[in-house]
Amino acid sequence: MKALGEEKTKKILEAGAEDLSLEFKPPFDYEQNHWLRETVIRGILAMSNTRDGGDIVIGIEENQDNTFNFKGMENQHVLKWKQKLDDFKSQVESFATSPVSYEIYEGKLEQKSFIIFRITEFKTHPIICRKNGTSKKGDGLVLEEGAIYVRTLKDKPSSVRLVNPIDVHDLIERASDKTIVHLHKRGWKHISEGSNKGSAQ
Repeated sequence: MKALGEEKTKKILEAGAEDLSLEFKPPFDYEQNHWLRETVIRGILAMSNTRDGGDIVIGIEENQDNTFNFKGMENQHVLKWKQKLDDFKSQVESFATSPVSYEIYEGKLEQKSFIIFRITEFKTHPIICRKNGTSKKGDGLVLEEGAIYVRTLKDKPSSVRLVNPIDVHDLIERASDKTIVHLHKRGWKHISEGSNKGSAQ
């Protein structure tokens, strides 16, 4: 796990609230809270499908008045995350249909520790959840096979299953643009219909 300096950590947290590219999770024990661990994976999948990606920060509790307590994580919980990084990365891979690009940092701010995930937007193909998880959320599961998760600002910033037609259209357009760029890098050149006719003559 890489270290993130206090200035960079402060820049990530300076907004003081969640938004489209920033998600907060409360501090928790890696081994004992399977539900929260799956919500982090869900958040990573969602950030991967969100334009420009984003950050997930563990160590921040939401108060009843919807403000946030930047509590930080206990040292033993940070240590456990460091010991379980390979296990966690394997879990993320097992839920994602395509490789997910992210880095994990320990951020420090005012002598408090936070686990910070910096997630990059998908390269060419949107990330689809490969299988069901085991933890429940409402009437369903935190992680559901076949679901595409994205970040939304509806009601409150959150990582949700993709259902909004506008968001679906945006995701398809971004995937198409990325595929074209990828093909160009591999040497593919588009020849217009007019050019074809000209060459045929």
